[in-house]
Amino acid sequence: MTTAQQKTETEAGPTAPPAASRRLTLLIAVFGVLVLVRSMSEGIYDIAFANLALDLSGLVSTVGLVYCVGYGVEVVASVAAGPLLDRGNPKTVLVVSYLIKIGVFALIGVGSSFLSSHLWAIVVAAATVDLVHHVGEMALFVLLPRVLDAKSLVRVQGIAGSIRSSCELLSPVVAGLVITLMPGSRALLVAAALQVLALAVFAVFAAVAARRPAAVDGAAAAGGAGEADATDEQDGGSAVLPSRRTVARTITNSRSWRRFALFHALTVLCLSTVVLSLLSLMRETHHMSAARAGVFLVFSTVGAVVGGLVVAKAGPDGIRGSLRWAPALAGAGTLVAALLGHDQWVLAAGLVLFGLGFTVYLRSAGLLIQLRAPSKLLGTWFGLLDAVIRIVSAAAILATGFLFDRFGGAVVYLAFGGLLVLSAALWSTFGTQDHTGLTRTPLHPEHPSTD
Repeated sequence: MTTAQQKTETEAGPTAPPAASRRLTLLIAVFGVLVLVRSMSEGIYDIAFANLALDLSGLVSTVGLVYCVGYGVEVVASVAAGPLLDRGNPKTVLVVSYLIKIGVFALIGVGSSFLSSHLWAIVVAAATVDLVHHVGEMALFVLLPRVLDAKSLVRVQGIAGSIRSSCELLSPVVAGLVITLMPGSRALLVAAALQVLALAVFAVFAAVAARRPAAVDGAAAAGGAGEADATDEQDGGSAVLPSRRTVARTITNSRSWRRFALFHALTVLCLSTVVLSLLSLMRETHHMSAARAGVFLVFSTVGAVVGGLVVAKAGPDGIRGSLRWAPALAGAGTLVAALLGHDQWVLAAGLVLFGLGFTVYLRSAGLLIQLRAPSKLLGTWFGLLDAVIRIVSAAAILATGFLFDRFGGAVVYLAFGGLLVLSAALWSTFGTQDHTGLTRTPLHPEHPSTD
């Protein structure tokens, strides 16, 4: 290479890609810390609220009441918060969600004998936290496509999935230690401190995301999934946006989105039901002790950690294929666990397969929504889909308990394993025309034509 060529390359090209690469690495690192801290706090306050409810009532059913109410308010949040996020600033909503959780934890944790000694207060507090936490999660879901291009979004979300899965191993241990050292409502003070730390880390993430190298700006302009500029954000907040009913009608009338919602609902229904009944399968069907069954859950988490890395490595182009093979892999793991789970090494392999398919599918489907839904309506769009999925999954989980007792875990798992394989077959029919149709609804400004 000549001196002139070296000089030209130094002045024009290579400086931008390394800058963009360093920024992406820093974004991933900071977001990973954010996911870690949030997961630790969530693990602590979930167990703390459950313990407080159990201590006050002496009934296990009250723990279920806490979780049931929390699940219900999350469905309400999915429907109600979407339009607010589209019309407002998701960054502000996320910060407010942190502040409300910090306030609730501090209020109960400082030792208020009134709040910590009344079951209704604990139920209301837990529901409030679940509500604002879910709204915060939605705000982050809407925010990320605005500050990241498509490739960076997939990398960040994939690695975040691996970190969150790893936290599923660590957070119960940390929560147990915290509750042992700080029993009762005082454990919530630790959750509050972690929320303060998460708020600080989010501020760092927002600052890093705002520093965009020129190469990233160009990629965002070309790729279409990057950060909306300040003008766009203002227009999105002030312009009259379609109503929730209009968005719901558009999703229903779009062949591509209708098929997506149907296939997605079936797949998530199966995945969520299987993952929540793994412990029951191992204990009731394979006659494992509670301790040993708990240890074997680690194998599904190992698969989930690997799954997040697979998504990050595959990039945006890998999402389409992931929707096809991930449910089949999870279904194979489910069938192996049901039919051959008496051999514990085979059971371990089945759990790894399920965890891998579980994470790859859920991350890929979420990314598809982030990348294909209209950017200025992402909150409403995602909220409506999420509400439907949660209602269907809750009904399936409730019914599974009765079916499990009536027919046994092996039969139930055979059914869900078969349904996951069926969903993989359905996703294989979701071809190029369907993927293109996801961006060609009347509410996509760049593609005003319908399916």
